Formats: sequence, structure tokens, C-alpha cells
Amino acid sequence: MKTLFLFVLTVILALNLNARENPFEPTDAFEDEVGKIVGMDENAVRKSMEETPYIKEMQEKMSNVSGQGESKNKVEENINKTVPTTGYSKKEVDSLIQKTQKQTEQKAKELVKKEVQKTTEPTQVVYVKPRADVTDEESLLTKNILPYLKVEYNDNKFIIHSEHKVSKKFSVDKENKIIIDYKGIVEFNTKKENLESQTFKKIAVGNHKKEGYYRIAIELIDKPSKFEVDYKDDLITITKKN
Repeated sequence: MKTLFLFVLTVILALNLNARENPFEPTDAFEDEVGKIVGMDENAVRKSMEETPYIKEMQEKMSNVSGQGESKNKVEENINKTVPTTGYSKKEVDSLIQKTQKQTEQKAKELVKKEVQKTTEPTQVVYVKPRADVTDEESLLTKNILPYLKVEYNDNKFIIHSEHKVSKKFSVDKENKIIIDYKGIVEFNTKKENLESQTFKKIAVGNHKKEGYYRIAIELIDKPSKFEVDYKDDLITITKKN
């Protein structure tokens, strides 16, 4: 059985080999297919070669655009890093404006001051010694005793100003007082004042309305005989003798 199978197989192979003169020689159909494939490959290669410069140009353009985009992104990132965004409220903005204005005004004042100092000539200070004959007049103190009665004084002089006329003048040696009466019916209560003087100590003004006069008494540091009394219109001057 096995021998029969081998025999049949041998016969079949022999028949197949005889059907083709050379099994390894290409057939016409095979050559046609190969020609088609080769033609397709040549066309593809030619088309590829034609498209290669265009593809290369597009790749370069895309590369440039990509590079510019990256550079722009890098610049924006650097700007964002170096310039931080800060938000200010209206109150903070007003405060900054006021601070800037004050600083500007201060700088302007300093500049003006410097310019003034440059242009201002140094002033010469001249000391004038007070005259001995007018010292007493300039250093008089004033007291308004009544609306119509005023006194001026220092250590050497006592002046009485009054709107009324003198009716009497006398002195009281025991009390070191000079008394002066003025005509006038007026209303006031008795007044007494201490005087800031080494010579004239006190003044007292009393009202004698029923008799029609008021009296002034000046208390002295020494006897009345050591003083002079001068009358001139409504002005009385009491001066210490040398």
C-alpha cells in the first residue's frame, strides 16, 4: 500500500515537470506584473523627487515659525518675570500722589532757599548804644487806672495823664506820699495798684463824689522833698532829684 502511494506520487510529479519545459524560467504573466511594479516604483520615485524640494521648503518655514513662536513666548515669559503685575487701590494711589507732591514741593523749597542764600548779600549788624538821655522815656511802664486816667513810670520818673484839671497838690512826709486832687464828679470804687519800680511803690485812687473830686496818692521810696513835681496842661510829672 505504501509502495503504491509512492508510485502514484512519482507519476504526478513527472507529469507536472513535463507540463513546463523550465520551471525556473519566468512566464509572460510574471514579467507583465514585474513591469507594472517597476513602472509604479519609478513613478513614485520621480514624484517623490519632485516633491522633496517643496517639502524641504515647507519644513524650513515651519521651523522658522516655530522658532519665532518660541522666542516670542520666551520674551513674554521674561517680561512677566521681570515686571510683576501689582494692583493698587484708589486710596493707595491717592496716597502715592500726595507723597510725590510733598516730595516735589520740598525739593522746590530747598532749591529756592539755596538760590536765595546765593543771591542774598551778607547783612552787617550794627549795634547802636542807647542814648542816656532817652533811656528813661523808652523804658516807661504803663497802667490804665480808669478810662480817663493813665500813669507811666520807671525808677526815675512818674507821669500822670488825666482828662480833668488839678484842684490841689500836697505831700505827707510821714507816709512818703504825694497827693493830687482832680476836679470831677465820676463813678468808680477805690483802686490800688502796686508799681514795678524801685522809687515809686504804690498808687491809690479814691472817689470823693460828694465833694466833686477824686484823689490820687503816690507812695514813694523816700521823702517827698527829694522829688520835683511839674505841671503842664493835663500832664503831671514827678521826678526824683539827683
